[in-house]
Amino acid sequence: MEASSDPIKNNHHYLKACILYEVLQKKPIFESYRNFCNTVGQDAMEYPDFEYWYYRFYHGQMDFDYDRSADPQLKTLVDIPVVSMKKIAESLDAVERTHLRTMNHAIKDVADSFPPVFEKIEITVSKSYLSWSWNDKIYSCFKKGRGYSLCRPDKSRVKNSKKCYIEKGLEYLAPVLKMPNIQVKHFELFFDKQFIDPNDLLAVPFNAKSVYIYGHNMNQMVQYLSAMNPGHLESISLDGEAENFEIIFENDQFKQAKSVEIEASFECLMEDLVHFSHLKKFKCHFLGDHTFEDVPKIRDIISTFERLESCELEYSTVWGNSSMRQFAQALGEEIPIGPLKEGERRTITHRYQIPESNQILVIKIKKKSGSVLINIVKIR
Repeated sequence: MEASSDPIKNNHHYLKACILYEVLQKKPIFESYRNFCNTVGQDAMEYPDFEYWYYRFYHGQMDFDYDRSADPQLKTLVDIPVVSMKKIAESLDAVERTHLRTMNHAIKDVADSFPPVFEKIEITVSKSYLSWSWNDKIYSCFKKGRGYSLCRPDKSRVKNSKKCYIEKGLEYLAPVLKMPNIQVKHFELFFDKQFIDPNDLLAVPFNAKSVYIYGHNMNQMVQYLSAMNPGHLESISLDGEAENFEIIFENDQFKQAKSVEIEASFECLMEDLVHFSHLKKFKCHFLGDHTFEDVPKIRDIISTFERLESCELEYSTVWGNSSMRQFAQALGEEIPIGPLKEGERRTITHRYQIPESNQILVIKIKKKSGSVLINIVKIR
């Protein structure tokens, strides 16, 4: 039967004798405290008390019955003046303040008085790893057997043979994303077949100026997009396998955005194009076979977009044989003849005077491998 440590924990002389033993071993204080706790129990003595007696014995003061009440009262972290605490919080970056705010409520309030602001946050979720970065601080948590291997910005590694790599990664990732009033200029999220519930990742209103989301499921991409504050989000970029565009068009973030880029193929150009009318800038890819005769109609629709500054349409056919000549003919333009400089693409320019307006659409058409690029700029 394993002997109980209760007789030692209940006798302060025995506890101090154990501390003295650790001092005589000449081990670092943190290692000594760990050995002490393993021997007599984790709850036997708080670290500040252990530290006090350790250094008394270390300096040759061996009186076990010394009355500590005669000593000046020690200051703790919460005794720091608020002004000084604010100076400390101000000198830390947003990630460092996440650790500061976990100490107690008073320090948490001070830390939260500085809204966390990031230039860029990038997250990648896959079947084998979860990686993320705050500005220039990069973390990676890899799947290793049934456990994980975590690599931190200082190149140090932490390993565990049992805990899931996503579960461990979220311990670092989620607290930062849940900080109140968090702001980021650009947020990027890549996820493959593996998916994290947005409620586990973005549980509070998330303020991003621009967002890029890559995934294999449109419903999941829109779930993440919906976690963004629509009053703050200005630019949206979605990339992946899209099959249900209606949920994008009905999304408040899409409706209130200024710029949208969708790297997916729309099949109903005439019907879908009108959903972009509120945007200043947009870019999208359309797929079809009988669009050439509709080119003037497309031009006329876009000319009615009052807020438009510029847009880019990429058109391709199922067989990848798009012809810029047919687009040019539909607009009444001729394809320029003559040699091209090295690296230069042949360009057709069409200028369209918007009826009852001084505004002009400048439409430039270029050939791209398997598709045609149409760049449109409105000149006011």
